[in-house]
Amino acid sequence: MSEITNAEQAHAELDQTREEFRELVQGLSSEDWNRKSDNSGWTNAQLCWHLAFTASGGTLRVSRLRQNKGMQPFGPLMAALNVLSLWLVRIRSRGATPDSVLDFFDERLAMTRGVIDTIGDDEWGNGGVFLGEQTTVGNSFGFVRGHISEHAAQLRRG
Repeated sequence: MSEITNAEQAHAELDQTREEFRELVQGLSSEDWNRKSDNSGWTNAQLCWHLAFTASGGTLRVSRLRQNKGMQPFGPLMAALNVLSLWLVRIRSRGATPDSVLDFFDERLAMTRGVIDTIGDDEWGNGGVFLGEQTTVGNSFGFVRGHISEHAAQLRRG
């Protein structure tokens, strides 16, 4: 992915991300939806719900990075957050369907999209280390797509 330096590029990135997520979810059969994923903690449905939930992740990233601040919780806190995430997804995704996950994704992505037009021209390159990765405000809008790519390989199909 090339550097995102303006609102037009950020919106285009999120448009592409939305299309890729829709294709991913709609490509799962009903049997695949309930199948255990290659992610040890979740089914395919839970993994898709997790991706939808994190589609609003750009809001926290951008609020920190536009001030040139990162976020790097210490090890034990990250471990606790990972366990909390595992259970949050298992509980909140109960009864999720492909359609409900796609709607949820769109709601969460709209939150990230809403931040774009608040970014000043001089803030796109601001940055810091966020969860172990050096990034910028602009490239925060690529996080969702990268996250989807990372987990797409863990979906198990019949």
